[in-house]
Amino acid sequence: MHNDEGADYINANYIPGYRHSKEYIATQGPLPETRNDFWKMVLQQKSSIIVMLTQCNERRRVKCDHYWPFTDEPVMYGDISVEMLSEEGSPEWIIRKFRLGYADETLDVLHLNYTSWPDHGVPTVNAIESILQFVHIVRQQANRTKDPIIVHCSAGVGRTGTFMALDRLMQHIREHEFVDILGMVSDMRSHRLSMVQTEHQCVLL
Repeated sequence: MHNDEGADYINANYIPGYRHSKEYIATQGPLPETRNDFWKMVLQQKSSIIVMLTQCNERRRVKCDHYWPFTDEPVMYGDISVEMLSEEGSPEWIIRKFRLGYADETLDVLHLNYTSWPDHGVPTVNAIESILQFVHIVRQQANRTKDPIIVHCSAGVGRTGTFMALDRLMQHIREHEFVDILGMVSDMRSHRLSMVQTEHQCVLL
């Protein structure tokens, strides 16, 4: 949007999915100094889906900035206005709808926030069904668009990579009788370091 030096960089990578080579964008959770850039990226990529896999605060540590409005009043993030149209919660996730505005351009965005996934870990055995259901909900929405799905946790590698891997696997096994988990994770890591960060996350797959 501007020719400012450094304005063409954000800590994010395209990650291939099951359908095409730019199915996802993996990124770190927005911080106070990067949230305006985050919203620029959302608008630039025309991404109508954001998947958030962290809470803003976990174990008394800030993992991600609260980068969206607290109320239904629009908030300016740099040159972009963000308005929260709705917010619906369940025990494991929250779904919000935002409307972005920039000059004469608007973009409606679905924000799907899974809140029960611990940092560096995996959902508990009791929560496995809910994370698979969440992946299915995201996939239903993603099938309606060809623009990248933005996925983030705190660093944008562990939970982010595991979510993407689950989504790819769930699509793959509908059409094939085999899976190559190691090959898939290796491919993802060739696009962004440390995707699927821990042994526990790999075992989950």
